[in-house]
Amino acid sequence: MSTVLVTNGYVNKEPLEKILPYIDAMNIDLKGYTNKYYNNICGAKLEPVLDTIALASKYCHIEITTLMVRGENDSIDEIENIAKFIASVDKNIPLHLSRYFPRYNLNNPPTDIESIIKARDIAKRYLNYVYIGNVAGVDNNTYCPDCNEKLLTRGIYTTTVHIDDNKCDNCGKDINIVL
Repeated sequence: MSTVLVTNGYVNKEPLEKILPYIDAMNIDLKGYTNKYYNNICGAKLEPVLDTIALASKYCHIEITTLMVRGENDSIDEIENIAKFIASVDKNIPLHLSRYFPRYNLNNPPTDIESIIKARDIAKRYLNYVYIGNVAGVDNNTYCPDCNEKLLTRGIYTTTVHIDDNKCDNCGKDINIVL
């Protein structure tokens, strides 16, 4: 049985090191890239989350999710800094940029779709795999970072795989995909 941990990444190093040998994959929320956002919105600090990402990447497959909240953490500069940080750890770590909708205590307008698409395009300058969440009709397929061959076709309910032995069928590049 595989174990996947979904976390906000705000974990002390010692307990994280104890649990990581039992984790196969993690989805870590990187909620923003400023202490101001973490302090004001999350009541936390950014650095422990960055430390969790760096440490966890040495043990298991990780993916990062950032919920882009309009007027809070959705600037192109902030998304670019997130992408640069992730790339400094490993440019093959997937980044999911998710669209925000007003809920519970936060009533900002929904994230502008054009902004999220622009953010994805900026993040792709640094990362091999960037996806958009909570937006219908956008291309969320996976492409080879070398030759741009389609590797995974994502539908609403299905995913079709176009790789063998974690290599691109077209150019043979090793692909870091966990299925």
